[in-house]
Amino acid sequence: MKRALLATTIVMAAATAWCAENALILESFETGIDSVSLGDWGGARIDNDGVALSLYTKAAADDINVSHGTNALKIDLSKNEGWVHDYKVTLSDVASSNLIWAAQSTDVARWVVRFDLVFPGGNAWMNCQPFLGDCNDQLNTPNAANGGKATMSWALDLIKGIPTEGPIVLRFGDNFDATEDPFVGPETLYLDNIRLVDTYAPGAKVVTTMLQSFEKASDPLGGAADFVEWGGTPRSTYSSHTKTGADDLFVTEGTNSLKVVTDPGDAWQADFTLSFTNTLLADVLKLDQPESERPTLDQLAYYTLRYDVIYPARDDNGKPGWSSTQTFAYDGSWPSYNQNRRDNADTQPETFSFTLDQAPSWTLNGPEGSGAPLMVFIHQGDYGDWPGGPATYYYDNFRLIYTGPSTTTTKPNITSIQVNPQGKIVLTWTGSGVVEWAAKATETQWTKLTGVTSGTPIDPPAAGPAFYRILAQ
Repeated sequence: MKRALLATTIVMAAATAWCAENALILESFETGIDSVSLGDWGGARIDNDGVALSLYTKAAADDINVSHGTNALKIDLSKNEGWVHDYKVTLSDVASSNLIWAAQSTDVARWVVRFDLVFPGGNAWMNCQPFLGDCNDQLNTPNAANGGKATMSWALDLIKGIPTEGPIVLRFGDNFDATEDPFVGPETLYLDNIRLVDTYAPGAKVVTTMLQSFEKASDPLGGAADFVEWGGTPRSTYSSHTKTGADDLFVTEGTNSLKVVTDPGDAWQADFTLSFTNTLLADVLKLDQPESERPTLDQLAYYTLRYDVIYPARDDNGKPGWSSTQTFAYDGSWPSYNQNRRDNADTQPETFSFTLDQAPSWTLNGPEGSGAPLMVFIHQGDYGDWPGGPATYYYDNFRLIYTGPSTTTTKPNITSIQVNPQGKIVLTWTGSGVVEWAAKATETQWTKLTGVTSGTPIDPPAAGPAFYRILAQ
């Protein structure tokens, strides 16, 4: 009965509160800031009257401090730097019911809670750590020197501990290193447009495609390599981890994962890269095509990129007290948030998730026009006295989830398999399809053959068997 009532609530609210991005507004401070109160976990700014909350009204059409309607929450931080739980937002009964209803959905990668936060400039660094359920992922300033607007995204199907009854309380902690010394402040932030986003198109048929699970015997590390373009001394080693049993948490797909050891593990550093050439990610982004032929942000919003990270377990001294990872789409854009190790005593797999419209720009891996997306992975953590570490992470199950409109394709039908006089393999088929090959028929990760259409001669490998398959496109 409760579930039916909640479903009715979201339909009723949708009649007046849905906006662009297929989003239902949960709070945008259009009727004031009665939903906002100071943080109650203590801390230097709270204890010294260093947090001031007020209503901000849009000053001009291009005012980035307001991203929905005409108002935003203005947050002034003064007197103290460092991490403090500064304020919280209590959602209305209707907004809370809508969020709870979405959190109970079994739809994969469908419901996302987002908000916009405008950071000030003039800092060495700054971030905001919001809390929802067991999620404490961190939103970062786009530019410490200049500030700017960043968007936080919480994928609801990945969060545990969301209350089943309202009201829902969103908590916000801030952490920064101001260039003003001694710091007086204020540092001013603007919060707006807390919304519930539906990533599914009407009638969507969800399709999940594996991009990398480190199962290929010929490339067990998936091409993982040190990232040195930003300077710094490489500190990581890479190896293949093979599942030891059903209770091995370090593998989430197949039998293998990528093991990354960083030593020391404390400092923020871009450690390694993975290339996603010849994958669906490359096909979707179309980096080998002119920009005018690449997908729009609206189209990219139907693709969710996910991968699993297994963080180091705490030692007898409680270290690491915290640890985080962050992803860059080298070197264009990146999700503005990083994933924090969630507050549990033992290690467990955690999933990083973002829609592709949050990282629309990708620099090519290799020659211009190669079309190979490259991702950069960053680590940081509290591993004790400097130099701390080593810190061991495991990566697995990189997948792309499509939640857009269903597409009609013609199933490929093989009409002939031949070897031509030059010893090349010629496959012909009808319908729409792409050719992939592997050295074993049981291979879990196949390689796409680019530029191969029906009737195109294919060079077989120099040695060993080869298996080919045609997938509907």
